[in-house]
Amino acid sequence: MIKGNLVLGLVCCAVVAGAAWPTYHGNAGLTGVSVEALPETLELLWRFSVGGAVYDTPVSDGARIFFSGKKGKIVALDLKGSKVWEKRFTRMNDAVATVPVRFEAPLVCGGGLVFAGSTRGTLYALDAKTGEVRWRYEMDGRIVGSPNFVGVGVIVLDQGEGALHCVDVATGKLLWKTEGVERCDGAPGVGNGKIVFGSCLAALHVFSDKGRHLKDIEVGDDDGQIAGGVAVDGNLAFAGLRSGSLVCTDLEAGDILWSSDFSDEQTFSTSAITSNWVVYASDNGFVYTVNREDGTLVWKFDTGGLPTSPVVACDKVAVSAGGTLFLLDLDSGKKVWSSEISDGISSPALIGGRIVVGADDGTVSAFGKK
Repeated sequence: MIKGNLVLGLVCCAVVAGAAWPTYHGNAGLTGVSVEALPETLELLWRFSVGGAVYDTPVSDGARIFFSGKKGKIVALDLKGSKVWEKRFTRMNDAVATVPVRFEAPLVCGGGLVFAGSTRGTLYALDAKTGEVRWRYEMDGRIVGSPNFVGVGVIVLDQGEGALHCVDVATGKLLWKTEGVERCDGAPGVGNGKIVFGSCLAALHVFSDKGRHLKDIEVGDDDGQIAGGVAVDGNLAFAGLRSGSLVCTDLEAGDILWSSDFSDEQTFSTSAITSNWVVYASDNGFVYTVNREDGTLVWKFDTGGLPTSPVVACDKVAVSAGGTLFLLDLDSGKKVWSSEISDGISSPALIGGRIVVGADDGTVSAFGKK
């Protein structure tokens, strides 16, 4: 039996410590912050060739690194970049041909398991040490947003219906399911006894960790659609909108506290939340840092590309844009370091004092201090 408190211990702390990075944005709240410091200049520590593009952020349980690749692969590496195991998933298509299963949602890990959601609506639970499939849960829909943890359950969103499914971590049995709200492309954030996610209804949907619908918070008209992950820190939730704005909402009152309107292009990245700042990226190419209290601008940085979800390691910001990995100073926004890796790379993971990214050239790379 997998203990719920073990899962919670891995993913529910506000700031991720050590090598663990169990969700694509660090923890269950998706706040994207690590206490591990990064050096001023990063060096390539290792590069692993997968043989298929890696678009989603790798995750880690502190002992291993997990990621999905094209051709239906789930791969585990040790922290030195050596392969521990590889699992391939296939299915039969309508022409009775064997084709790879597609994984478009980032993985999550915890409690000795790795969870992978497929575009055919299957949630797989794999043994973190061996890759053996412990169980699978089938739902009628697509999974494109990262799963997450609530107590002894793993939650996952049906993209088309916008319904939350909560599955028992140990058995794969359905614990509860909510009514659908609308199409949901992003990932739910979890914190303070609440589950929060956005939808094409231009609203944030707030549920209890038992699946009870608490409220909907409207954030705009059609240009308020939310397709990214929602970061939850205490009683606050942060979400980017199709309009380009970033909103901060009070989950108890159901109010919008502030909106930062610095971009005219969609903002579907997941924000990194520190005690003072909120760091986010928009499709206009800029990374913004705003004051957590009122959303006023602290600094902005032009990546010259299409930035992904930024993360914070102590006093530095790591962000990918196109095929370039950037390291920025958290307080000033000045570039500290950058490296061109490929034509396209994933948003960064912070694993044991190093940055790990996947790339469209079929590699996973780790950067840090040798």
